[in-house]
Amino acid sequence: MQTIEHDFLKYDQYFITSDYKSTDPDIFFDTLKNILKSGVKLIQFRSKSLSQLEYASIAKKIFFICKQYNAMFIINDYLNYDNNKYCDGVQLTSSNLKIFDLNKMNKNLLLIGSCHNKTEVSICNKSLVNIILVSPVYDSGTKSGIGWNKFMNLKDFSIKPVYALGGLNYKKDIKIAKKYGASGIAGTSYFYSLFAPC
Repeated sequence: MQTIEHDFLKYDQYFITSDYKSTDPDIFFDTLKNILKSGVKLIQFRSKSLSQLEYASIAKKIFFICKQYNAMFIINDYLNYDNNKYCDGVQLTSSNLKIFDLNKMNKNLLLIGSCHNKTEVSICNKSLVNIILVSPVYDSGTKSGIGWNKFMNLKDFSIKPVYALGGLNYKKDIKIAKKYGASGIAGTSYFYSLFAPC
């Protein structure tokens, strides 16, 4: 656990992939490699369009790519963990937090909890979760942003480091994020727009 805590607290950028599309694997992997080359060290593979077995197959490839760049690889959703041991951690959905006994999970994994309210933050506070991801800060897709003041309220309620997610631009928002207590910023479209092949 000490190694995990030491590693993730050095990084304030957390990249979450877009959905994997079998029609564009080269673009997906080239973008991922460009992001890793830029210095991002926390990578989550999130793809809701794949079966659990398909997810595990792609995740294994990403894991070994991340190892080439000394990056930590996070899988999405506890349900994917049974099929995929090639990871450094698990991003737990808000549903995962309410269903599973998180204290029985592997203590060597980096556990990240997806939170939107105090109930979910409270579950993380009482478990082995290492990081809390609070979202959405700004409007994102069909979700309305909670704003920085509510983000800070949830951050203050948390006893774990908190990352901000939702409509954020790392370059523009990292200073304000840290002003409101965030350890870093997580994002998909920001990183993708910078590093996707032309």
